[in-house]
Amino acid sequence: MESEHEAGNADVPDAESAANQFLGMIANYVLWPRMLLTGWNPAASDIHNAVEEAVQTMLARYTPDPPA
Repeated sequence: MESEHEAGNADVPDAESAANQFLGMIANYVLWPRMLLTGWNPAASDIHNAVEEAVQTMLARYTPDPPA
């Protein structure tokens, strides 16, 4: 994320925080329920969807504004 920020492809002032947010979105669906709920086993397509949604959220937040 830092390299994308430096290249001007993303507006990520705090890459560590952004990475934690991204991983948190995925872990909230994939990791934590497996640790807390017996038999939690989402389909591969559901995991893929959770990751795609997290990516779309990050793009919406960190895509730089186009020049005026």
